[in-house]
Amino acid sequence: MRIDLSHTETFNLGKSLRLIDSILAENSSEDIYSDVKIMLSDANWRVHLLCFITILKLNKPDQLKYIGFLWKRLCLGTWVSPQLLVTLSKIDANFKEKSMSILDGDGLDTFKMNYLTEMELAGIKFKSEVLDNKILNSLRYVTEGTYQMDIDDENGGKYAKNWTEQLAELHRLGLMNH
Repeated sequence: MRIDLSHTETFNLGKSLRLIDSILAENSSEDIYSDVKIMLSDANWRVHLLCFITILKLNKPDQLKYIGFLWKRLCLGTWVSPQLLVTLSKIDANFKEKSMSILDGDGLDTFKMNYLTEMELAGIKFKSEVLDNKILNSLRYVTEGTYQMDIDDENGGKYAKNWTEQLAELHRLGLMNH
């Protein structure tokens, strides 16, 4: 994510964040919630990133409504699981506890049973050791500040680190709540 806050007519992050702000200001929290859930139900990871930013721009009470659905999206699979986990770490007061149950306790497959039905588990489209490693290494970074560099995780730990740093910069600039 390149932080371009210019007021040009071309696509840039500043323009996109202002557009999200205007959408949030002009719509009810119920409409936003409904639309974000629909967008998160789609398999398109680009839409997921938009949802994560939208959720992080909401007030804390509104953010809480999304926690269960975000964990479910993680369990169903998304190419942007590192960014999803960073988002959850900022809004879910029980994030560390859940993370540790995955990393040190029951494991990812058992955790998924908390959020998915048997039918949903059987229908998971994103299932591979690499994607599981992506989730696990992202969790390591978000909870411990480090990640393993010697595993195939499609750079999950690195993406979690980068997303965390970019969100901190947006916060510093006054563009995000966190």
